[in-house]
Amino acid sequence: MVGNVYMEYDIFFSYPHKDAKEVQNIFQALQAEGLKVWIDNSEIRDFESITKSIVEGLAHAKVLLAYYSLNYWRSRACQWELTAGFLAAQREGEARRRILVINPEEKEGHIHPVELRDELFQKAPADAEALRKLVQSVKDHISGIKNTIGDIHALTQPSWYGRKGAGSNRFVGRLPDMWRIHSALHALKVPVITGAVASAVVQVQGMGGVGKSLLAEEYALRYAAAFPGGVFWLRVPGNDDPKAVMGEEREAESIWQISDFAISLGISVKDRSPAEIEAHLTRELERRGLPYLWIVDDVPSGMERNALQKWQAPHPSGKTLITTRTKEYNALGTLIPLGILEPEEAYELLTLRRKPTGKAEEDAARILTEDLGYHALAVDVTGALLDAKKGLQSFAEFRKNLADTQKDELEYASKLKELLPTGHEKSIASTLLRSIRQLEPEGLDFLRLASVLAVAQIPASFVSSVFSEVDKLDEESGNNRAMLAFNQVENLSLAEGSDEESGAKTVHTLISRTVRFRETMPERIDVIQAAAVSVLTDRLSVIADGSIHSELKLEVAHARQLVNKGDDISTANLTGWLARYDHQQCAYRSAEMLFRRELDIQNRILGDEHPNTLRTMSNLAVTLGAQGDLAGARKLNEQVLEIRRRILGDEHPDTSNSACNLVVTLFNMGDVEKAREILREHLLWLLSRDPATLEANQRMLREILTEIKPRSNQPEQLEGNPA
Repeated sequence: MVGNVYMEYDIFFSYPHKDAKEVQNIFQALQAEGLKVWIDNSEIRDFESITKSIVEGLAHAKVLLAYYSLNYWRSRACQWELTAGFLAAQREGEARRRILVINPEEKEGHIHPVELRDELFQKAPADAEALRKLVQSVKDHISGIKNTIGDIHALTQPSWYGRKGAGSNRFVGRLPDMWRIHSALHALKVPVITGAVASAVVQVQGMGGVGKSLLAEEYALRYAAAFPGGVFWLRVPGNDDPKAVMGEEREAESIWQISDFAISLGISVKDRSPAEIEAHLTRELERRGLPYLWIVDDVPSGMERNALQKWQAPHPSGKTLITTRTKEYNALGTLIPLGILEPEEAYELLTLRRKPTGKAEEDAARILTEDLGYHALAVDVTGALLDAKKGLQSFAEFRKNLADTQKDELEYASKLKELLPTGHEKSIASTLLRSIRQLEPEGLDFLRLASVLAVAQIPASFVSSVFSEVDKLDEESGNNRAMLAFNQVENLSLAEGSDEESGAKTVHTLISRTVRFRETMPERIDVIQAAAVSVLTDRLSVIADGSIHSELKLEVAHARQLVNKGDDISTANLTGWLARYDHQQCAYRSAEMLFRRELDIQNRILGDEHPNTLRTMSNLAVTLGAQGDLAGARKLNEQVLEIRRRILGDEHPDTSNSACNLVVTLFNMGDVEKAREILREHLLWLLSRDPATLEANQRMLREILTEIKPRSNQPEQLEGNPA
């Protein structure tokens, strides 16, 4: 290293260690011209080994000079240096003024971001005269710059709202893709060079398992300095089975995620409608005036354009990044197709855990990645499986066995043709199935559970509770079984953990689909699903406490998936609690749909006069009234009141509640005379009774009646939420 971190430098020389010999002559020529150059002669392999001196060296230099060879864009360390310098320089307003490129390659297509492919970059010098001209050009450019790049913040964690990103130590390659995303999101600043369509929206589109969500997460973490306003992560439900999630349920998910963001930014959501909450969030984002990244992950097919637009950033200071498998939305914003890994990237991923020994093994590993179609998920899972077989099976033996496709693997491969690289379905299907076969009962049960849930993080405590419920275990035994399961699936890369307090796990939809296909004990999935319904019903039954709604967000996502999978009374009960949740979130369309679904099941199984059926009818009436359908609410309230009077009698607490609901609806409709008639016939008797002889809800109604009887034709105090 030349110099020390407290000096100021003219140049921070960024280069890959593999090109050290080619760089040395340039470095010496720059020094000979009196330029102060910071250079590191050590081989840097990854983020962890980038030292504090490099960060401070870059921060105290006027420009970053990149020796941008093919090795350069494959080097994570070099790309981190370039990203840090580029983002810091962008804050100044003109990144290309601070980033100079020497290109030793014939073409410039490997240079990212594309903003650097202009007149500022130089070819690598072929002789002494070319070297002199290059050095003079750099010297002339630097002479106009008086200050240094400044503090570098590109590796600091961004403020994160929604699902927190932690990155992955198995993330490889995709560097050009990240720069394409960044260039497209900021295309308005350099439209001539990029040739991109001016748009605040970028969508990453690709087949399942190629790493779209991980790419979005890595981009957000690595390019955090470009978004001081934070990263907002939204998950759109329904990609695993678009037909199972209705538009109303998707709207409800959007409402609670927006509300969660608002709460995180210190905005009160109490007694505010979804439109008011979003308006306050928009104003807060405008007041802060900071660029932010708005990630909309896993957008399913079949969404209407106006519905999808509602998921985008609410204020122009935000940049929207969408991930999706479908090609339906190609006309929206800037499209960045994400395909398979490059061969070198796939080889790096395959051999991260276990290195081949000798050329024959290296060749076998490279051919194996080709067999797998360079598909990211398949390569990652195969790498984990190879590591598990270390000392038992060589790379060549593994590949030979993989070619011996079994009957079920061929059958499953035929089902994956539309989802995976053409011609590689058999190898990928074999890999996924064989990895799952390695699991012990605990790991299998976890994947069985994941296969019936939403494609969302699964809280560790929820898994433990389901295990305890399904096998009647005590809490400690359930926890131990869950820990064993997590260890098994993570070791085989069949699930990803998180750094969040919940210890949540994520299972890719391709893994879940594989589990559903290969299941030899369907009855086990049935009992696990029933246990999940039971646990979620118990957890959602506390929704009366609105302060814990944000703590239930993952449970709610999984409940939405499960209520579409059954039509028994247990599922109906969960559906009802989910409907109550949506009602309290003012997601009335979803609440109505869910109450109607619950009511259909209850009518069929319990009958139309069962107490639970009548309660659901009352709840549906409240939700209809909240949407302005007062005629529909009145009809239901009249039906419930008539049945309860006939079965329970006039003085039963449930009858009093029904009369109260009908009175409120009639007042809201303007039918004051009819409302007074119901009050006289069904509620005024409460005033003549000793409060001590009444039930709790009747005492409350009596107190309200005492207040409103002499003075009000509009009993607002009687309004409420579903019971």
